[in-house]
Amino acid sequence: MSVIILAGLITFLRWPEILSDAQFWAEDGMFWWPEARAKGLASLWLPHTGYFQTDDRLVALLAVFFPLAWGPALFACAALFFEVLPPAFLVSSRCAVICPSLLLRSCLALAWCALPNTWEVHGNLTNSQWHLGLLSFLIVMSSPPQTRRSWIFDIFFLGVSAVSGPFSILLTPVAALRAWWLPSKASITRVIILGAGALIQAVCIYMSQRGVPPLLGATPMNFVRLMSGQIILATIVGCHHLPHWYGLAIWRYMVLPCLLFIAAAWLCLNAAYRWSSFRYALFFTVLILGACLSHPLPLSHGEQVWVRMRMPDTGMRYLFLPLVFWVSVVVAQALAAPRGWTRNLAIVFLFLIMCVGVPRDWRFMPEADRQFYDIAHYFDHAPPGTRVTIPVRPGAEAVLIR
Repeated sequence: MSVIILAGLITFLRWPEILSDAQFWAEDGMFWWPEARAKGLASLWLPHTGYFQTDDRLVALLAVFFPLAWGPALFACAALFFEVLPPAFLVSSRCAVICPSLLLRSCLALAWCALPNTWEVHGNLTNSQWHLGLLSFLIVMSSPPQTRRSWIFDIFFLGVSAVSGPFSILLTPVAALRAWWLPSKASITRVIILGAGALIQAVCIYMSQRGVPPLLGATPMNFVRLMSGQIILATIVGCHHLPHWYGLAIWRYMVLPCLLFIAAAWLCLNAAYRWSSFRYALFFTVLILGACLSHPLPLSHGEQVWVRMRMPDTGMRYLFLPLVFWVSVVVAQALAAPRGWTRNLAIVFLFLIMCVGVPRDWRFMPEADRQFYDIAHYFDHAPPGTRVTIPVRPGAEAVLIR
């Protein structure tokens, strides 16, 4: 319980304004809240960006029973709950089958809460689907539930996650492989739930005909630069120091990116060879990377997506789960691998992450006050038909009709 409390405290202290000055984030104020208010339960059947995002819409349906001024706080509380849920589940006895050491699981859970380069997926409901994807993977890998409460937990969160983002499509093969090697009633149930969600999301994506951005920039060199920069280097120097490193000759001539990529690939492959849990995690991570990097939303006009994603705080939601995998590998190798140069390499990475990357990326800076609550109170008491423009993080606006 103390680890769960500490995980929640770490998550909150990195950006206290998420609750103390709660505001809608992107689709929170542009789609989830307005559509829940206008369409009610029918909003659950509205896909967005090609697939269903049910967790966001369920929270929005609850929030519309309260004044607009309360909405962002309810969204933020739900987002923080979804964010802390995977670390909390990891330290439970259900995940002892993944990692027998409670101490190591606790270190991993706290490391997930302190991850550098996670501003885009921190404390907002729109990107909570990525945390639910991580939770679903842990449920698939966990021991079978032994109580009715555990069964309800598994079925509910797997079901919601299966129709909240496209992760069920990618997680179903992992769950099927797990059920093949460790057959049980629970593993088969998980495959059925995820498979049903995958079918729903796949049909929705197919009917939306979402294509590949014309300027993807998918080259081996861009891939190495992206992985080495946003996942490896960002965790050891802090994401906002990346432009300085990108300007160095050792980076421009591919020396540092290749060295970091080779070192990280060795640690990841060695962890997959050493521990079965990391083999499943690597499989899931490769599927995530393949899907996200082949079909991302365009991030800007006239610029290659893979190049644009190397910039700080740009499209990091696509790399969040690979980032979790990378830091988990470093922590596990540094604390649990046998003595040798592989463990020493992981210790160096962990030292840099904890002493440089985490402190530099610890605090997410608050945005300027844009008088959201004054506008929200006006909206709540305005006559029907009144059009009000509300601020939406980060740096956008949305028009609401009373």
